[in-house]
Amino acid sequence: MTAQFIVSVITGLIVVHVILLSCAYLIFLERKVAAWCQDRIGPNRTNFSFGVLPFKGKHWGLGQALADGLKLMLKEDYNPPHVDRVLFFLAPALAVIPAMLGWAVIPWGGMMSVPGFTLPDWLPVLGGTAVDPAVVRVAVAPINVGVIYILAISSLAVYGVVLAGYASNNKYSFLGGLRATAQILSYEIPMGLCVLILILTYSTTDALGISLGQTGSGLEGMWGVFTHPLLAVIFFTCVLAECNRAPFDLAEAEQELVGGFHTEYSSMKWALFFLAEYMHMVTGCAFFCVLFLGGWDLIPFVREMPEVGGIGLVLLKTLIFFGKVAFLLFVMMWVRWTLPRLRFDQLMKLAWRGLIPTVLVVLLAAGVVVFVLGDEPWVRLALLAANVVVGVGAMVVGPMLPQGPPVNRRVPLAGSRFNPPPAEAATPAAG
Repeated sequence: MTAQFIVSVITGLIVVHVILLSCAYLIFLERKVAAWCQDRIGPNRTNFSFGVLPFKGKHWGLGQALADGLKLMLKEDYNPPHVDRVLFFLAPALAVIPAMLGWAVIPWGGMMSVPGFTLPDWLPVLGGTAVDPAVVRVAVAPINVGVIYILAISSLAVYGVVLAGYASNNKYSFLGGLRATAQILSYEIPMGLCVLILILTYSTTDALGISLGQTGSGLEGMWGVFTHPLLAVIFFTCVLAECNRAPFDLAEAEQELVGGFHTEYSSMKWALFFLAEYMHMVTGCAFFCVLFLGGWDLIPFVREMPEVGGIGLVLLKTLIFFGKVAFLLFVMMWVRWTLPRLRFDQLMKLAWRGLIPTVLVVLLAAGVVVFVLGDEPWVRLALLAANVVVGVGAMVVGPMLPQGPPVNRRVPLAGSRFNPPPAEAATPAAG
């Protein structure tokens, strides 16, 4: 217990600083990915001198992220007079706090063997003096309901957005908050069902147990993305929607809502919303790695690493895990600068008429397969076949469903060229 407490504290201190620094440079990476997609160079000149220090050169533009943070800290913090001040100040904190708690159960480096050592007698909080050799988890909170914890924490992020929209006393902000509420509530349903199917597949709610269920040789080392490819696509789509990322960023659509829920915010309060967004992206990508990419496992279908090792093996596993997270973050940014933003009715239709029915059918099929086959090693091949059949069936049946009235129909405005007055309609046009 003592060894686990010490490892959890050290892991928390390291990971929180790594993620905070990563969020600053994720903004820099976002701008570079945007430049790559738009055939530009992007930020490449800002160095680390900030106009004061004697550093010369361009440093590949790596000083841009720190310069942006410095600018936001020194910028005027303007508070409009018509806002609800208590909720207006509380909203950014409610947005960023859940984002800083969601990654606590992620098993970044698997399990580590800790040798015995002696603690001073004046540290009773650590559990005594002698510590026996133990196997501990490289996670901040090694609880056995980790995936449920992540779902619960991620669902709290909507409160910051809703309060920001309500407290701003601005119609654009209010509409952004309403959109965020409907969007996150809708996409939490297929996300939760995806997690339920993974729990059914690996018979555990422990994040470490799900990762270990994808490590091994043969079919036992079959990653979740190969067992449930359809669910992997749906889950990644839901992560984009939960993080308010394009093409699902309807709560802050500039063309329609000026800035959405953060229209009235400035300075560091505005920056906290974007810090929360990028931290949610990191947590969502780490969650995807645990469920579908084998966690720290390097090669599927092959057991290339032992489950328990020393500090060197833990560091290697952590680097592999962060490499997968970095790749998924790049894909998120690639999607943002590639796909156009959906209309809000398309967003809701995708969730309620597409993702939720599809995941329900996969849940039914997975339940039957697991009940019939049990612990057979080729149960994962049967689940793969069920995913393929449901995906093909959705593509065939989807176009046959009733589509409802058209939403982009022409409005019959009197006097327009689409609806001329009766006299003009009866008189043929001259020439």
